[in-house]
Amino acid sequence: MTFIDHGKWQPYTPATLPPGVPSGALFVRRESDGIDWYDYVKDGGNFSPDTVKFTALWHPTYQSYLVGAAVYDVTLLFPPNQLVREITDYAGSDPQADFGSKLYDPATDAFSDLPPFEPPVQREIRELRDRVAALEAKQGGA
Repeated sequence: MTFIDHGKWQPYTPATLPPGVPSGALFVRRESDGIDWYDYVKDGGNFSPDTVKFTALWHPTYQSYLVGAAVYDVTLLFPPNQLVREITDYAGSDPQADFGSKLYDPATDAFSDLPPFEPPVQREIRELRDRVAALEAKQGGA
């Protein structure tokens, strides 16, 4: 697949609101150059209509980016604290089913499935057992 990187977007508050914008409107701008998301989308030349666009948010539990929306219509996206990417040669029929809730590695443009869910208590018990086993092995066994 071929990807276009549209950057990472951060929330901000404009110094003055554009005319006609409700007071509770939310705004994001690209980290690299500060361009406003609405202006970037409204430009009309930054995204192709027949490509898949997706957002990905850093997820500390997985130490990876997690894909949220994957759509053809860029106006369905709003990317606070997220990466925005575009796939130019997607051949499937349902981008949300194919990419949504997948882990995404921006260094390799690879997608992967989420690991199986392990309740926090079970993970803590497993980690404690592993620590005890390591200590016992260090001490010569139980």
